[in-house]
Amino acid sequence: MSDQAPIPLGAQVVVREPGPSGTGPAERGAVGRVVQRRDGSYQVVLADGTRIEVRPDAVTLVGRREPEPEPRPFADSAALVTQCTIFAVLVSSSGTGTDDAEAGADVRGVYQAPTHTFWSLRKPPLHVAGPGSWFSWEIERFCQLALKANPHCLEMLWAPRPIWISEAGHELLDLRGAFLSQAISTAYTDHALTQFKKLDESDRERGEAWWREVAHVLRLLVDGIALLNSGDTGGVGEAHRERLVAARAGQLTWDQVEAWRLELQQEIEEAAATSFLPAEPDGERVSTWLRDLRRRDLARGDD
Repeated sequence: MSDQAPIPLGAQVVVREPGPSGTGPAERGAVGRVVQRRDGSYQVVLADGTRIEVRPDAVTLVGRREPEPEPRPFADSAALVTQCTIFAVLVSSSGTGTDDAEAGADVRGVYQAPTHTFWSLRKPPLHVAGPGSWFSWEIERFCQLALKANPHCLEMLWAPRPIWISEAGHELLDLRGAFLSQAISTAYTDHALTQFKKLDESDRERGEAWWREVAHVLRLLVDGIALLNSGDTGGVGEAHRERLVAARAGQLTWDQVEAWRLELQQEIEEAAATSFLPAEPDGERVSTWLRDLRRRDLARGDD
């Protein structure tokens, strides 16, 4: 058939006609593989080694399927943030919980995608950037990262400036101790090393935004030390606050902030060595809560 899609070489075919044109006998239903294409015909090697030449309309490609459509992007990503957020906080480089108008403060959030949306090729995204300065994670992805002591996720759980907390958000906060472990030391140190390397190699002008990032990385190290020592950030403390404000304002040299980073990394390693926190987080507790959260969403009958 002239409009039939070509059968690729090596493809397995079934003979539909008992006496196909060309050389070599074949029974209806004989199975073989296409080894050569010629004008208007295929050469097929059958299972017993016999070679035959057949018309395109005399064989059927085994397992022929229509190409599967590419999954389309999830259509309601923005709605996940505006309608499904369970927890959102304002984060900043100083982390003092004051000056809500601080330039450069960002919003980070957690949304709970409806359970039924996972039973589709168009699954909800793991995270959504926007609107504006918002960045949000789907609750499952957030839990995965927090269990690995991701600094940005743990930062949210102890952030002093929540801007939205739903019932599920309060449950997440009640669960925050389950995410803590001695892995904080390695995760926070690795994050600081990576970010400082990027900052040092950055071609950007070292303006306000650049120094704000420097202060944020330093503050995360301060928070990591507090979490290892007490299981709480407890604010940054006046001494740290003054240095963080100075770093954020660009009043410290790069050598000074680099020396402070090394000092903080030493402190976080020492804190891990004597920390009361477990070696690993309580993943089972988090998983149990997440399963229950999904079940409750189904029980509400949300479509």
